[in-house]
Amino acid sequence: SSRVSQAVLTHHHEDHAGNASLLNARGIVVRGHPSAAVLLAGRRHLPFFERVVWGIPEPAAVHPAPPRIVTGRYAFRVVATPGHTPDHIVLLEEKQGWLFSGDLFLAERLLYLYRDEDLRQLLASLERVLGLDFEVLFCAHRGRVPDGHRVMARKRDFLLDLITKVDELHRAGHGEKEITRRLLGREGAMTWVSRGLFSKRRLVHRILRLDG
Repeated sequence: SSRVSQAVLTHHHEDHAGNASLLNARGIVVRGHPSAAVLLAGRRHLPFFERVVWGIPEPAAVHPAPPRIVTGRYAFRVVATPGHTPDHIVLLEEKQGWLFSGDLFLAERLLYLYRDEDLRQLLASLERVLGLDFEVLFCAHRGRVPDGHRVMARKRDFLLDLITKVDELHRAGHGEKEITRRLLGREGAMTWVSRGLFSKRRLVHRILRLDG
């Protein structure tokens, strides 16, 4: 079997980059966004929820990813897709029609928003990726998604429709809490377990500030 010589991080979150120091120790070159390289170079203060679930990662050496990453068999175009995090990137293998999407997709329906996510940037990144030519999506949390371009478009469309509905209810005089309950339902276990790091109401809150 071929020896692994390099690895690419789509962003700095612990569930994606937590073993980067182990890869360093094994002589594997780790690449990522320049901002990820800075964030992962030292120890960071993490919220309690993240420390419990993923632990505290060791500092790691991450090299800035070039515009194209070439292996023995494939060539990947590196595309900046901020929103989930400022340092988020995806990898496009144009000949194969593959998109390695990190946490850009996750699901067709976005119900929760993480504390640090930027909704405006996320929407722009979805549009940017939908302008690329790919068919198969490799999602960090969903695995291989054969009809990747279509499901990514569905996520974009869901968000645009949600924005319209939130604006309509807001103009009708409803507050954030009521809008959230009507459109997304009550907060679930994700909100309570994460101590509010993930929240449905935050998604509505950020939508209402898109025009600000």
